[in-house]
Amino acid sequence: MKQFLVYKNLGFCNGVDNAVKKALACPEGSYCLGEIVHNRLVTDMLESHGIRTVDDVDEIPDGATVVIRAHGVTPDVKRRLEDKNADIIDATCPFVALIQHKAMEYSLKGYQIVLVGNASHPEIVGINGWCGNSAIVTDGSEVLDLNCYEKVLVMFQTTFDIEKYKKSLQNLLTDNVKTLEIFDTICYTTVDRQNYAHFVAQQSDLVVVVGDRHSSNTNKLFDIASRYCKHVRWVSCADDACFDLSEFKKISFISGASTPAELMEGVLSRMSENAKETVEVTTVTTEANNNSTNDNIFEQAVSQIKEVMYRPGKIVKCTFVSAVDNGVFVRLPNWKQDAFIANEELTLDDDYSTFKSGLKTGDELECSVVSVDGGKITLSKKAVDERYKDDELVDDIKQGKEFELVMTKAQGDRLIGRLGSYTVTVHASQIKMGYVKDLTPYIGKKLRLVSSAEKVNDAKHHISASQRAILVAEKKAKEDEFWNNIEVDEIVEGKVLRFAPFGAFVSVRGFDCLAHTSDLSWDRVNNPADVLEIGKTYEFVVLALDREKNRVSLGYKQLQPKPWELAAEKFAVGSVVKGKVARIMPYGAFIELDKNIDGLLHVSNVSWEWLDDINKALKVGDEIEVEVLEFDAENRRITLSRKAVLPKPEQPSKRHQEESAE
Repeated sequence: MKQFLVYKNLGFCNGVDNAVKKALACPEGSYCLGEIVHNRLVTDMLESHGIRTVDDVDEIPDGATVVIRAHGVTPDVKRRLEDKNADIIDATCPFVALIQHKAMEYSLKGYQIVLVGNASHPEIVGINGWCGNSAIVTDGSEVLDLNCYEKVLVMFQTTFDIEKYKKSLQNLLTDNVKTLEIFDTICYTTVDRQNYAHFVAQQSDLVVVVGDRHSSNTNKLFDIASRYCKHVRWVSCADDACFDLSEFKKISFISGASTPAELMEGVLSRMSENAKETVEVTTVTTEANNNSTNDNIFEQAVSQIKEVMYRPGKIVKCTFVSAVDNGVFVRLPNWKQDAFIANEELTLDDDYSTFKSGLKTGDELECSVVSVDGGKITLSKKAVDERYKDDELVDDIKQGKEFELVMTKAQGDRLIGRLGSYTVTVHASQIKMGYVKDLTPYIGKKLRLVSSAEKVNDAKHHISASQRAILVAEKKAKEDEFWNNIEVDEIVEGKVLRFAPFGAFVSVRGFDCLAHTSDLSWDRVNNPADVLEIGKTYEFVVLALDREKNRVSLGYKQLQPKPWELAAEKFAVGSVVKGKVARIMPYGAFIELDKNIDGLLHVSNVSWEWLDDINKALKVGDEIEVEVLEFDAENRRITLSRKAVLPKPEQPSKRHQEESAE
């Protein structure tokens, strides 16, 4: 005979049952924004009733009836539905709605909201929306440092694993948090069914988990059962329940809060048929077990947190009880024994006698925990006074005085450091000129910072500071200095920084200026590198200034001799020079004397002999000697003669004789 152990509370939890009923009451043609619950059978059932499931508001036509699923949505989604004039049927689980309200309420009170759960789960996404998406979301498995916040509210996903509850709280570092609120928001149905899974899995040969694989709460049940039972099977529909049961005698069944009772009944029926022997179905409750294992889990976890909060280095407030020769005794909140402060840990000036004489019973002191040994706590007021000495700087900081601070960590898009009792944050956009994506290189680095009275919150002991503001002010001062001391036609020294197709960028007194290619050389320039060298310093002349556009135009060629000025010296009238035939025309040839300097050799000056075709005497590329007959720099014209350097024939040619006779 086989024994089937079945939980007494089959089917939907109250929140899911309420959501499904609201959806089924909607007219055909209605929409459900997201799966009403994470169970495909339920979604298919709604589809059969003419209720379509969509994932985005944009898929819903104006004026339609829309069901908000049990997991809830953000206020922004609700506003978008209202803009479409939708008939909204809010099926949000009342327990989830309560968490949403607390997130909004406490966020407005200045609390940092911490949500423990799955960041991508629609319930967590929706709750985060109610506090302006400002919540810190953690799955509880990693250490989370919250010491930069003064007030913190911690809440949990309604389906969070209760066996991981304590560990998740211990992973929250809250030494410097002055107000810590922890709300046990795990749904009672979740606790009940997880307790059942824990209880029944330990005494079963096989555990069958019934539900949709996308259901968060059902996944948690599967994980818990797997910790305590060797054989665990997942069943999503009755057809999945056809497997061999011959080696199992005691079989337990677990279902999630989104699993329909009809599905569980179908699975039980199918497996009873497959058992091939008598089956005894036993209804199981866990009430007795609950009292012994989980009734006080929340109180125990919070108690542990309080003990951890008195770890060495924590700043605590205590009240004076009595003085003895070697120190004073003080009382700590939620601690049974009085703590002790030794004389040498009382004051910075070591005048502990005067300090002790001024104490009255009940006086409040702020101290740092030195050690915790077997319930005995020793404290230091001197350590806190040393730390808070820097608080004296705050008045000057409010007046805009610059200060320096080492940033100790990064959180989100901010760097964080401590200045006395104040937490100093620097946003990624305020570190340098431009946004910093990776904050890691700045951890442990000292920044130059400035703030203002508006950005100092004495109540929260928080300072919002900026290094960028200093850099911007220094840049402006540097620019003012530059613009006030430069003039057009001034000759300046500049270091070549980089090239562009249109010119060279040059640093003049720390300011970027542009020397356009057309102002680099009297010759045509295709590449600035043909004229200048990166990293080298040259003299330039200031051609134009435009402060409004922050532009300075420089010239380099203007300080260089013009090619025709040099040519006047090099190719003086009467001088004989060498040149290359560049091109030939019917009336003569152009001779290249130098780069971009050509002279004209008229056909009549090519030879003493008469030429009917200049090509008979010259061809392109020939190197010849010529004499400069005329140099006109203004019109950039040089007249040359080749025959002037050739020997003059003794007898004139026949052609010359004929011309002379005429």
